[in-house]
Amino acid sequence: MKKILFVLFSLAVSATITAQELRFVNATELGIHGHTKQTDKSPYYRFDHTPYEGFSKNIITYSKHPAGMYVVFKTNSSQISASWEWEPRRLGDNMTGVAQAGLDLYIKTDGKWKFASVGRVSTLPSNNKRTRSLIKNLAEGEKECLLYLPCWCELKKLEIGIDEGATIEGLPSPFRHKVIVHGSSITHGASASRPAMAYPALMSRNLGINFVNFGFSGQCKMQPQFLEFLKTCEADAFVFDAFSNPSEKQIKERLNNFVAELVKAHPGKPLIFIQSPIDQDSKFDTKKYAGRMSLTATAAKMMKALEKQYKDVYFLAVPDVLGTDSTVDNSHPTDLGFDRFVKAYQPKIAKILKKYG
Repeated sequence: MKKILFVLFSLAVSATITAQELRFVNATELGIHGHTKQTDKSPYYRFDHTPYEGFSKNIITYSKHPAGMYVVFKTNSSQISASWEWEPRRLGDNMTGVAQAGLDLYIKTDGKWKFASVGRVSTLPSNNKRTRSLIKNLAEGEKECLLYLPCWCELKKLEIGIDEGATIEGLPSPFRHKVIVHGSSITHGASASRPAMAYPALMSRNLGINFVNFGFSGQCKMQPQFLEFLKTCEADAFVFDAFSNPSEKQIKERLNNFVAELVKAHPGKPLIFIQSPIDQDSKFDTKKYAGRMSLTATAAKMMKALEKQYKDVYFLAVPDVLGTDSTVDNSHPTDLGFDRFVKAYQPKIAKILKKYG
């Protein structure tokens, strides 16, 4: 019994020493990247909604989610830990805890970003603080690290832990240009297994281009408030997943003006619209299928007319892009679905962007 107690005591002392040997640095000192437009409200907010009246409660909540945002740093530490705190929120039934409130770490190897580890979280809403080791026993020398922030929670605090005697330095974004991706829950990240698997993040790493996540689950309906905000954004290009959330009536009423105002606000900048995937269950729900096909046809007809009207407006459509076996809930892609989505649309988007330098 004494031997067991001694072992337990030794383990406790060892854990304490390990914790004491770590030095934590506030992520804001390293730099937060991936904003649509920075705000002094919080370094982790994607934009400030307050100048625009009429945003729904959900949009205001989602504006505080750091989906697609990331920290880039180099360190010679043998281990990397993280301590973070977020606003309590119930776990979504089609969402992993890692994607909702966890962290996603990549390390550059042979010139490419390679997945290294995640920061896991508890599924209990009340347990909204975490200090976790992300990875240990790293090779000697400096490592370039890319840490993605959570997709679906309001992040309150983030610190990076390294060896007490190690160095750490924030780096500029490794991605060039700025392409704002405005869209639905699929753009927001549902239902990727972890933050870095949402399609804007995937395309950023694949192409080396900064695709900024401006997705709002269920809320992307070409509202006047979003239009006014997007008109003020500085970007090299825009991508729109604009047809998943609005009704057919809203598309008819809003699309032409939405495009015309953006063309005027961003002359010479490509505006790329993507046809949204059709829900997989609609193939069996005849009423839903008929409605969705009508909406899709309306959006396609209007977009083809707008393509002819404006030289910098593009419409991309890939039928059955997700296949029949790559969603969590008939609508939202798994990692397999996002892989298919990216393989279908990334070459088309890259071809358009290449024309603009």
